[in-house]
Amino acid sequence: MLTATQIALLEAIKASLFETVPNYPEKTDWGEVIKEAKDHAVIGLISSVIPVKDETTEMGKAIYMRILYEQDKLIKLLDDNDVPCVILKGCAAAQYYPKPYLRTMGDIDFLVPRNKFEKAAEVMESNGYKYEHGKDDHGKRLENGRHFGYSKNGISFELHHHFSSAGYNIDDILENAIGSRVYRKLNGYRVPMLPDIENGLVLLGHINQHLKESNLGLRQIIDWEMYVHKVLDDKTWNSTFEPLVNQIGLEKLSVITTKMCKSFLGLPNKITWCESADKKSAEQLLTIILSNGNFGHKRNTTRSEGRIQVAVYEIKHKGVHTFLKELGLRKSKACRCSSILSHFAWLYGLTLFIGMGIKAVVKTKNVRKRVTDANDRLEMLEELGLRN
Repeated sequence: MLTATQIALLEAIKASLFETVPNYPEKTDWGEVIKEAKDHAVIGLISSVIPVKDETTEMGKAIYMRILYEQDKLIKLLDDNDVPCVILKGCAAAQYYPKPYLRTMGDIDFLVPRNKFEKAAEVMESNGYKYEHGKDDHGKRLENGRHFGYSKNGISFELHHHFSSAGYNIDDILENAIGSRVYRKLNGYRVPMLPDIENGLVLLGHINQHLKESNLGLRQIIDWEMYVHKVLDDKTWNSTFEPLVNQIGLEKLSVITTKMCKSFLGLPNKITWCESADKKSAEQLLTIILSNGNFGHKRNTTRSEGRIQVAVYEIKHKGVHTFLKELGLRKSKACRCSSILSHFAWLYGLTLFIGMGIKAVVKTKNVRKRVTDANDRLEMLEELGLRN
């Protein structure tokens, strides 16, 4: 059951996005609503429709304009050096909002063609962008690395080699789409973006990634909601989008998430493609999202805890030996390449699992409770058809 604070927050979101008349609970603690909105990175979105103000709202607008400025300089630099790029999330999500600055901004994520990745890194490093993370000890991209991190003038940049993460793969689709990039104008700046269909795959993939990592909040959900509102009518879904998400295994996620948006977040579209979703599943997903906050701010779940939670789920469905063997093979190149060592992969996996448990215990006093609470979330992943 939703609390008064959560109801007020959802009412404010609906009023801001779709100009509905909010029906706030009679005894709303607006201090708690503001705190909740900040935890989900949507305070700027609701500021104009709640009876109290917070100084961080104006700061959000200033950050938005600053990011647009620094982003524009980067785009022009890459274009001048024959490195095409597309912006991911951020402005690519904000374009669907009634007012783009309402979307809280963070890093500047951008994708370049794979054969231009090293050149892009060289161009950035020779033009004042400070390298932060993403390379191995030899200065190369990590085996499973998705991006290099840079910073300049107080802004963080993530240069993506690819976007996909465990459980789904859209990298070939995005690679091909870079050549068909479109320019959208935001507050006077021309921003290169993926075409709408491929951009929707990124926003949905972003939800998938954060849901699996137990840190999905309302900001990512609203990005998807506004995309559906502007792009995904029944015709577009049936003819173009559904075949793609079915192919990559994210169809259930898109359907249930959209059902949740229609049931609780005011999505007004008269679409039928999400009606088959069970409202109870949509409600369970909302509960999980509200308990997490943006990037897990409300849970403070450590990386070790998250790994333990997923491990418990996999052990439940695969058995202890299979789980440990797969973990060992996944983490040890020697075990993967040697027919002899592969028989002992489970032992290496056991060592890794014990290490994860020790780290989790050191960093939190609530491992048992967190693991127990994670069962609902992990069962939800199964309901959504998501692979771990």
